[in-house]
Amino acid sequence: MKLNEQQINQLYLFTRRHFVEWYDLQSELVDHLANSIEDRWKENPKLTFEEALELEFKKFGIFGFMDVVDERRRFLSKKYSRIIWKHYKEFFRLPKIILTVSSMYFLYFLSEKLQDSQYLYLSILAVIGIVFTVESRKIHKAQKLKEKETGKKWFFEQMVDAFDVYPITLLPMQLINLSVTIGEDGWHRGIAIFGAILLVLFALLQYVHWKIVYPKIVQEMGSVYPEYEMSK
Repeated sequence: MKLNEQQINQLYLFTRRHFVEWYDLQSELVDHLANSIEDRWKENPKLTFEEALELEFKKFGIFGFMDVVDERRRFLSKKYSRIIWKHYKEFFRLPKIILTVSSMYFLYFLSEKLQDSQYLYLSILAVIGIVFTVESRKIHKAQKLKEKETGKKWFFEQMVDAFDVYPITLLPMQLINLSVTIGEDGWHRGIAIFGAILLVLFALLQYVHWKIVYPKIVQEMGSVYPEYEMSK
């Protein structure tokens, strides 16, 4: 005997009531519960759906789904991390690597010509920060709106957010400030080179993250979870 659509929906509701908030994690649990309930029906067809569900839930112990959710979160974290890194590695190949190194050299060369790497780097950093702050907020706003409309929250979206490189903004800023504090030309030149490398990497990683990786992850998850594709 197989579960019908109404019973499947009841399983989703059951997982939500027991504090499983992400739909992709709910789906993992629902699939497990559905298979286990159907196996019980093979052994004892007289069991009702509610009785079979209660027996299965008791197997999770006093903490309910907590332990298995933590385990599945770790599993999905590794799975989504591999997918995200795959798309990063696909992007960073020739000739893009050559263009990246050339951009770093050009930025350093420009800072030497202008003889004011601090002002140049801070200006570029400000522009990058503004552009990608607007972009990330736009995406997060769309995620929140979709969550409100569908009632579904997705763990993979949280994982993509975790890969955002925006916090490393502080590193080039500290290096720029350090270049002023240390007056020796040799130190200044070294910091200017390192600052150029960090700024180009920061800009490129932000671009790849929100313009390349995120759309590909969304597309890939849409093929895995048709419900996500339908909610777009």
